[in-house]
Amino acid sequence: MATNKQIAESVLNAVGGAENVRQVTHCMTRLRFALKDMSIPDVEQIKKLDGVMSVVTTGGQFQVV
Repeated sequence: MATNKQIAESVLNAVGGAENVRQVTHCMTRLRFALKDMSIPDVEQIKKLDGVMSVVTTGGQFQVV
């Protein structure tokens, strides 16, 4: 199983890197991204990552569950 650091790096790369992130917050179950360009993230790649259950796009947020 991947480490938390490896998962975080993979998610960040898949959303377009730090240069595509305006803001990120988290709660118990989600990473909530405010992205500069919502067309960049590779949703299917993110869904395949170890530790990721789903991806939700709602209210202008890109959420990784």
